[in-house]
Amino acid sequence: MKPSFRLGRWAGIPVGAHWSVLGTIAVIGWATAQLVLPSAARGYSSTVYWGAGLAVAVLFFLSLLAHELAHAVVARRRGVRVTGITLWLLGGATAVDDQAPSPGTELRITLAGPLTSLAAGGVFLLGGFWAAAAGWPMLVIAALAWLGGVNVILGLFNLLPAAPLDGGRVLHAVVWRVTGDKDRATAVACRAGSLLGMAMLAFGLFETWRGAFVDGLWLAAIGWYLMTAAGAERAGVPLRRELAAVPVRDVMSTATAAPGWLTVDAFVERIGQQAGQRVFPVVDFTGRPTGVVTLASLARIPRSAWPSTRVTDAQRPAAAVVPADTPVLTLLTSTGGLRNGRLVLVTEHDHLVGVVAAADIARTLELAALRHASSAAGDRRR
Repeated sequence: MKPSFRLGRWAGIPVGAHWSVLGTIAVIGWATAQLVLPSAARGYSSTVYWGAGLAVAVLFFLSLLAHELAHAVVARRRGVRVTGITLWLLGGATAVDDQAPSPGTELRITLAGPLTSLAAGGVFLLGGFWAAAAGWPMLVIAALAWLGGVNVILGLFNLLPAAPLDGGRVLHAVVWRVTGDKDRATAVACRAGSLLGMAMLAFGLFETWRGAFVDGLWLAAIGWYLMTAAGAERAGVPLRRELAAVPVRDVMSTATAAPGWLTVDAFVERIGQQAGQRVFPVVDFTGRPTGVVTLASLARIPRSAWPSTRVTDAQRPAAAVVPADTPVLTLLTSTGGLRNGRLVLVTEHDHLVGVVAAADIARTLELAALRHASSAAGDRRR
């Protein structure tokens, strides 16, 4: 999920939020201001309740961020590259470039989030006890108690052994470790996620029928999300298996290279104006790739500097440089995306033989999806 707005960088990690987060803050602020706090701490004005409710909502939002940051920080320490965090309606998502290389690494990364939520819950609850002992207003005590309880529930719920919850990742790591089969582990975790989702959906609809409209719909929505997310993840297993067997040479495309020793004016005159591309791989005298250059970056160089500026001076790093026999799946999980004209440079014997752009990846994925759809339709007819 792409963030709707940025929240800056936390611990060096880009953090964003989806617009649905505003709905979560509004709902939590309303519920605590109108339902939770008035019943636990009587005698305050509506303005005070609303102020406290919004403060509780913001603190809950920060606790969700702490949960995701814990995943991200442990992932980076274990050598897994993190590209960002996005908070949304039902929690958050930590985007990584690489899959966990081992069950142990996956287990450590996964457990960091729920343990952080449980720790945050403990801190809030202890804060509530301390506030009560110190004679603080009941409004503060009730707010801390609610935050503590919700974070403990969040941590425990995330530990349920069902994908895509953190507990599903724990189950995945355990089955992976025991069987040595990552795809089988994914199937087990996703099946558990589907079963849990169906149970929550059914119970939520039952509660709605009984009259608990808000609670029932909330449970049903979570159940539906678990079912669809687990199903989508499980459906991706055959696709990942296929992409693991396809080498990059089968999906790469050709591209005109930019000799790094040429000056900008010579390159524009001889190559840039004739080649039908916007991004060029840069090579040295031996044919070894050194980076990429774009027409847009060259256009930013003052015209007077073109005769004295070489192409290599204007290049930037490629998304990756990989051998031609690299599996496509490895490429997908080891690059930070191919947006904004980024290229993967493909080599054989250290010489450039092709490039992979976002369009090449998209075409490969779409063709694989078409093959699987056709295969599934054939199985149903039989």
